[in-house]
Amino acid sequence: VVSPNMAMPDTYSRPDWPGTPLLVLGARISPRNAERFRSLGINYLDVNGNAYFRFGTVYIDVRGRVGDPVAELYRERPAALNLFSPKRAQVIFALISWPKLVTAKLHDIAQCAKVSIPFVQKTIADLEAANYIDSVGAGRVGRRLSNVDALIDGWTAAFSTGLGSESKTRSFQGDFNLTYLDDEGPVVYVSGEAVADWIQRHTTWTLYCDVVPGEAAAAGRWTARSLDPTIFVRTPFWSEPAGHPGLFTGRIRNAPPLLVYADLMASGDPRQHEAARHYREDNDQLRAR
Repeated sequence: VVSPNMAMPDTYSRPDWPGTPLLVLGARISPRNAERFRSLGINYLDVNGNAYFRFGTVYIDVRGRVGDPVAELYRERPAALNLFSPKRAQVIFALISWPKLVTAKLHDIAQCAKVSIPFVQKTIADLEAANYIDSVGAGRVGRRLSNVDALIDGWTAAFSTGLGSESKTRSFQGDFNLTYLDDEGPVVYVSGEAVADWIQRHTTWTLYCDVVPGEAAAAGRWTARSLDPTIFVRTPFWSEPAGHPGLFTGRIRNAPPLLVYADLMASGDPRQHEAARHYREDNDQLRAR
């Protein structure tokens, strides 16, 4: 900090900025940018402590500071900028869908989210840093989800370009009916408008299953690569934890509520968006807790 009574540099030139003086904040402001800001009369501050302020009789000019511990912590957390990447979204999905997992062992969360244990540990740390998980006691037993509404909003917004993207979807045109499925076979989760009670006559089916149900595809005469698909099939990105069955038992089950809501919102159909609003309002899992 330089004394406010010291003489200003003779080379200083300040444009007439409208309104209040400009202030730039950044993780790191390079020497080149700093020089440019000074020449334009723009105040700045970065987390290393490099700063330039000139207003009234105050003049501050700090340069050359690097390696500040605060800056190192800031740079160690680039993942927080992409909190809803597909793999992190799988962990978040598991925690929202089965809230008791928040205090479970990392192994149990990893098994449900279908990711590695170290990845779960890193994602939980990211969620804590972003204030989506509070630690109210010692160890994992003191963890709890926080800001759930915002977490659901972020997860849903990222869904259509991540876990629900076209690259992860197999599309078909044809007919589908739950009676087309045999009693025995891999579990099929039903999502989207087929689960929304507010849509009396749905025109599309969104299914999550490890393999395309051949008997249903044959009975409904499914055709791939259609310009007007009506059936969307994706691979489940979760595994139901023990003791948490779906809304249906047996082979056919409703997808977890967060996924149903996200599929409705990702449809681009105003009718499904309205159904999504009702679905969220009426579902305890999709409200703040």
